[in-house]
Amino acid sequence: MTFLKQYTGKTFWYVLGGLIALDVVSFLTLHTTAETVLFAFVTVAAIGLAFWRPEYLFPIALAEIIATSNGHSLGIELLGANIGIRIMLFAVLMFATLWKIYRDRQNPIPNGYRLPSALLILLLVFSVLQGWLSDYSLRDVYLDANGYLAIGYVLAAWTWTRTTVDRKRLLEAVGAGTLWIVSKTLLLFFAFGHLHPKTLDPLYLWIRDTRLGEITLQRANVYRIFLQSQWYLVPALLASASYMLLGEKKRESEVRILHMLTFAALIASLSRTFWLALALAAICIVVYVIWKRGILRILSRAGGLGLTKVASIALLWILIAVPIFQTVGTDIFGGLLRDRATGTSDAALDSRAQLLHPMIEAIEQAPLAGHGLGKNVTYKTSDPRYIDTHDTNIVSTYAFEWGWLDILVKFGLVGLFIIAVLLGLLGLDLWKATKTDSTRTWLYIALLGSLIALIIAHAFSPYLNHPIGWGMVALIVALVPRRSSKATASIDKSPSVGVLKSQPSIATRK
Repeated sequence: MTFLKQYTGKTFWYVLGGLIALDVVSFLTLHTTAETVLFAFVTVAAIGLAFWRPEYLFPIALAEIIATSNGHSLGIELLGANIGIRIMLFAVLMFATLWKIYRDRQNPIPNGYRLPSALLILLLVFSVLQGWLSDYSLRDVYLDANGYLAIGYVLAAWTWTRTTVDRKRLLEAVGAGTLWIVSKTLLLFFAFGHLHPKTLDPLYLWIRDTRLGEITLQRANVYRIFLQSQWYLVPALLASASYMLLGEKKRESEVRILHMLTFAALIASLSRTFWLALALAAICIVVYVIWKRGILRILSRAGGLGLTKVASIALLWILIAVPIFQTVGTDIFGGLLRDRATGTSDAALDSRAQLLHPMIEAIEQAPLAGHGLGKNVTYKTSDPRYIDTHDTNIVSTYAFEWGWLDILVKFGLVGLFIIAVLLGLLGLDLWKATKTDSTRTWLYIALLGSLIALIIAHAFSPYLNHPIGWGMVALIVALVPRRSSKATASIDKSPSVGVLKSQPSIATRK
């Protein structure tokens, strides 16, 4: 089965069409009564799906995470709070998941993960109580805890991905979400590079108010198109590269085109965090390929991989230089990318540096158990946008850029150890799967590289207190081989329709 066929099918097209339609109606109904009506309609549809075909909820939820960044494509105001479509989908998914667990009377969590999972839940409850008893702002405690509720996606992964059919459906939904975020990035890169600012005002307002991302002018007519869920471009690139290095039996042009488009979108993000995470994870994959297949395998495929990167740069140049509407300049390659990759002084980096010392002081005050959720740290920022908006350069916040330090501030060394154990078990399962399932080694190595990349990215931008990060963990959990139950054995004997079959999980073996 080719790379493209593993990610496409009926589910792929349905989900892709749904995601495009969601963005279109979101843009057309922003801040109108129609938005509320559509939100109600989607809610009723999600509830209906929970009763009719609940197995579709998890793939749809992950596709929404990938495609919309912060889940506010549609929303309603309820008791003074903005409830986005993601929260609604998550609530319906959790209801369906817990109901299935209750109905089946079976714990879907593999044995090896049960103790650390239980400890993580107890840790979160303790940290909420700790924050409440410490008289932190209840709003901050709630918002801080809300990000960690996304751990529920991992439970959903264990519950709803038990068969080959389940995994194929999930891969198709993830493929649709990834293709749309790539397409959306490149479309926005072109639009902001050519259209008149007055024409772009409604588009910018939609991006800002739905919290899709940040659009920032860099120089000439080149804009940075940063969408938080572009994180998923990193595992997409690792998967396609790993397939070309380890899984490809004969040359497939489609995988190279997809790799090229995805790399172009990642460049357009101008995210140093994503670039660094991708580079270090890619090095790990290259080392593995050299170890297992020899350096000749790398040398024989290096030309093709290199050409896709050159083509990505060329594509971005064409999108900027094409003489449509306005073309101010094409200085994206020499100065902009070099400055972005090697620059050590801008508002974001300076603010991170200013935050570092206060966070270390907070960790030293409570190194073992942490301060609990909602803990604020005060520091000085040099971000002109914050200073202009708040008329001060003093920031007091519970949300920190340094992800692993954030965990130490809130949960202490105990919390860091529990999360590290969970991620370590997952990495160990992936590593052992490469030895027991040689036909899909490329996929497990790509997932292991993605886990490494997530750990690296979390150091600089917090993703493990957000649905994007835990959605990635849930995706990995869903694709790790595990023991088939009697209920699913008959399904797995059917002709293969996906890339994975249920297998004994290392974590579930006694």
